[in-house]
Amino acid sequence: MKFKIRKSKILRNLFIAIGLLSLGNLISVYLIFNTAGVEDKVTRLLVKLLNVNLEANLPTYFSSLVLLADAILLALIAYGNRAIGGRFWHWIGLSLIFVFISLDEMIQIHEQLRAPMEALFNTSGLLYFAWFIPYMAIVVILGIAYFKFMMSLPKKILKLFILAGVVFVSGAVGMEMLGGLHAEVHGEDTLTYALMYSFEEFLEMSGGAIFFYALIVYIEMNFEKLRLRFKPKKKKKKIKKIKKNLIEA
Repeated sequence: MKFKIRKSKILRNLFIAIGLLSLGNLISVYLIFNTAGVEDKVTRLLVKLLNVNLEANLPTYFSSLVLLADAILLALIAYGNRAIGGRFWHWIGLSLIFVFISLDEMIQIHEQLRAPMEALFNTSGLLYFAWFIPYMAIVVILGIAYFKFMMSLPKKILKLFILAGVVFVSGAVGMEMLGGLHAEVHGEDTLTYALMYSFEEFLEMSGGAIFFYALIVYIEMNFEKLRLRFKPKKKKKKIKKIKKNLIEA
């Protein structure tokens, strides 16, 4: 069985989905600030389903699945490189990182770090939401560890990786810092803050989608002849038993 995939169509469809989710989020923001305390059941349901600042809803599932798909492609690339005798441990490491990021997106692990980090560093201003301090430290360490590996990538892939990283980090850290600066002064229940977290999530989803596209391009460039085969487990004992019964008969 063969599947023909057009990478440009995949990227386009991903951004169509991101656009629709972003539109749905803006509708939820409108409902939050233009209804009487979001008291209506239908309104509450729509906000819970569409708002990107809430957990376990459509935007959260989409973001988590895209990041998990990135992790799966990274694992396939690791498998392909191992099959041809190339380096694969870096790809496995990236795959595990994206599994964690996908999980974090789903259950908001970073939010659990917010209170202890704020208490430890007594943060304010751009560092008001202090959860990303340990995350940024990890990013710096990974950047140093992966520098040579990144430089060994084809230029086209490297540019796409950098673009995806810049877009994702601009949302996850850049907009989070600006949002914290605003929230410290004006609180988190303002329209401006809602628009800021909306743009933050848009950038994060876009970064994940661009990275997915970059991985497909890499696979297309390097593994034209790669095939995955799934073989059923041989039931040797059962076959021997059947043969034995035929001989006795």
